[in-house]
Amino acid sequence: MIDHHISHCLRLIESMQRFIRADKWQKLSTLESEYEQTFMQLKAGVAADDMDNTALQAMVHLDQQHRRLQRLVSHRLKETAEKLSAVEGASKRLNTSSQVASILS
Repeated sequence: MIDHHISHCLRLIESMQRFIRADKWQKLSTLESEYEQTFMQLKAGVAADDMDNTALQAMVHLDQQHRRLQRLVSHRLKETAEKLSAVEGASKRLNTSSQVASILS
């Protein structure tokens, strides 16, 4: 059962990475919740099996992959915020230009 949880967690991380790269954020929270639940089941299974070394290594690997995923999310959110800020700035300049044009005409 532990192997199943490990495989499932890896598939979830890969799916989350694909969704993030494709800007399909709406599915991310569902996958994240499923990952957390599966990871907790994995931890419980490993604890029940007295911490098999291979399972521990797999958990460390999963944790590293999950941290990379979180950094990717952070980076993409920062990029999105920068784009939004640029659009807001352009919109304000356009509004100002429109107001000036209205006053001049």
